[in-house]
Amino acid sequence: MDRVLTATQYFIFVNLTSVIAIVGGLVLWGGFIYMGLVSRRFEQAYGIVTHWIFQMLAPVGICVYLTMQSVASLRHQNMGPIELWTGYTLLIWSAILSLWGAYRFYRLFRQLAQEQT
Repeated sequence: MDRVLTATQYFIFVNLTSVIAIVGGLVLWGGFIYMGLVSRRFEQAYGIVTHWIFQMLAPVGICVYLTMQSVASLRHQNMGPIELWTGYTLLIWSAILSLWGAYRFYRLFRQLAQEQT
């Protein structure tokens, strides 16, 4: 069977994009963890409930999806249908819950800004 991609194209379109997706997901996950830590500090400083532990646990679906994608990438295979459904379902729920946590944190900032003016 003839290869459709050259070695360089295969590296760029398969290996490099997988690595960039994994690094991007880890940066996104780290950003949500950082937001949870900042939210915890606001809860301690102002005594307002921020649900910071929820904000830190919500992005776990991102890590599970990244792990599944990494394992498939290391095996040089595509993710199977069960892995895709599981990974995407966890990723969607993680995104929804993280968005909800970010919105609650935004409301806290808005409330504190109105109190200071």
